[in-house]
Amino acid sequence: MGVPSGPSRGRKRDADATRAALLEAARELFGRHGYEAVTLREIGERAGADGSLVARYFGSKTALYRSAVAEESREVAASPEPADLASFTAYALDRADRRGAPGPLVQALLSQGHAPEARASAAEEMRARLVAPLAARLAEEGAEDPKARAEVLVSCLTGVIALRSSGLFPHLATLSPETIGAMLESAALSQGAETVE
Repeated sequence: MGVPSGPSRGRKRDADATRAALLEAARELFGRHGYEAVTLREIGERAGADGSLVARYFGSKTALYRSAVAEESREVAASPEPADLASFTAYALDRADRRGAPGPLVQALLSQGHAPEARASAAEEMRARLVAPLAARLAEEGAEDPKARAEVLVSCLTGVIALRSSGLFPHLATLSPETIGAMLESAALSQGAETVE
């Protein structure tokens, strides 16, 4: 038996390519500008497709946003172990530096606007993939209130990612991702060393 060919196979490949292009364009634009500032037309233009195709492939702008955040979360899952805060910080900052923007996951966390489901999903991803492993490590090291400490450290990292390219903090922009990672790791270690009297 041969491999099916012809128009239906070509349309499926084109549909898959268009969907992937729309998702990649959305990740880039949402990651740079956030949900509210990006239009479907801009996404379509960046993808080389008609923005109205978002409805066909994703259902809505909000669903596309959730897909962009979910895709970002999958990449975070394949990153260095979050409990190794120095390495994870360097990885996250390198990614943000390469794209010149915080990315859709951080943008979703910071958003106060029209995509509360995406924001809640992003927060859940951050808790599951970053906060929980870091809290487990801090608990093993005897830190007081390891979950709260992990949330503070991950919030610091999120703020650094969001502000590093903003130009608002010139010294932050000059530090290497590894240096910032070492600073956060130092904060984690000093907090883990505290004891209750």
